Amino acid sequence: MNEKVKLNLFLSHKYLKPDILQKVYLMLQIVQPKVKLEQSRMPLNLSFVLDRSGSMSGDKLSFTKKAVVFALNHLDSEDTVSIVTFDDEVNTLVSPQKAVHKDQMALMVKSIRPGGSTNLSGGLFKGAGLVRDNYRKEQVKRVLLLTDGLANVGVTEPEKIVAKVKGLAENNVSVSTLGVGDDFQEDLLVDIAEAGKGSFYYIASPDNLPEIFRQELQGLLSITGQNLELGIRPAQGVEVLRILGYEPQWGDEVKISLPDIYSGETKTVLVELGVKGGSIGKQNLGTVRFKYDDVLDGLASVDFEINMNIEVSDEESLLESTLDLKVIQEVEIFETAQIKEEAISRADSGDFQGARDLLESQKEKLNGIYSLTKDPEVLKEISELELNYQLMAKESYTSNLRKSMKQSNYNTRRKR
Repeated sequence: MNEKVKLNLFLSHKYLKPDILQKVYLMLQIVQPKVKLEQSRMPLNLSFVLDRSGSMSGDKLSFTKKAVVFALNHLDSEDTVSIVTFDDEVNTLVSPQKAVHKDQMALMVKSIRPGGSTNLSGGLFKGAGLVRDNYRKEQVKRVLLLTDGLANVGVTEPEKIVAKVKGLAENNVSVSTLGVGDDFQEDLLVDIAEAGKGSFYYIASPDNLPEIFRQELQGLLSITGQNLELGIRPAQGVEVLRILGYEPQWGDEVKISLPDIYSGETKTVLVELGVKGGSIGKQNLGTVRFKYDDVLDGLASVDFEINMNIEVSDEESLLESTLDLKVIQEVEIFETAQIKEEAISRADSGDFQGARDLLESQKEKLNGIYSLTKDPEVLKEISELELNYQLMAKESYTSNLRKSMKQSNYNTRRKR
């Protein structure tokens, strides 16, 4: 059975017209077939970073402690764990150690009590430091940050926090963020998760915490590839205009760094190309390079290239059937996430009608696609746009709605 990660390429057009500039979308799908990892999974090096500020008192802290104890019980003696708590001060509750004395750790977790303000940056970087100080190459290294509030002590500037998290990710320490309730900074937690190559979760009700921890842990226990990177080197007459869903590094080769891939997962990256059609026949668009470290093969480096080619034709019958609807559909689903981000921005400034107009226009585009594909994913996006449209008014634009939209947009970009 071939368990290697696969890279599939799809173009929005089968044929180009000669001698004119055209827009073409490239869809890259990175596919990891489902594999059994019970005996071969990589050890974890985790730091749980828990907000214990005063606003976490009651159910939030109670369910947080249950979730951490749940996670501890699913680690084994090869895994390394540390636990950090923070309010206005930062405390290392459990120093980095093998997950052997889990009952003792659980008792320490249960002893956590609520405190004062929120030194989010101090807790986050303390946990990251504990992971980094116990670095081994053959590990999955992640910080799990859980908070319900605003960063109001320590480093509070979002751009400084995100920049430092990006540096952590470049050194193989990833960060996932879990926001509880209606008062946390969702823009910051999304940016941290994306810069940190982790995951973002909006937890509207604290009783959902154990399930969310289960999802995150299940992913960590099934990682099959790390340090994923795509490189797109366009041919002459081809320009990379946009990357949808990820922030690229621009250059002669456009590089896209991706989070770890899990067993049974598919990652989708969409690339907008400007292409000048050449003479009739086959035209090369450039190359796509893909590399990653194979967890199933002792972190062996895998690195290969694929040529991108397209046919140029002036036959009207061929050009009329040129579109790949699956690619166009994926582009519009990703565009929907961007439209919702723009709608959030307009609503934040009080322009609710402008926000509604954006949502309505995108819904009409998706309706057209759904009439052709009948795809349930498109129908789901249409339903969400309708709901967002109905609630996009001063009296109903709540913190809960904004956070739900941010979670939805994040999930769309990450194909979750």
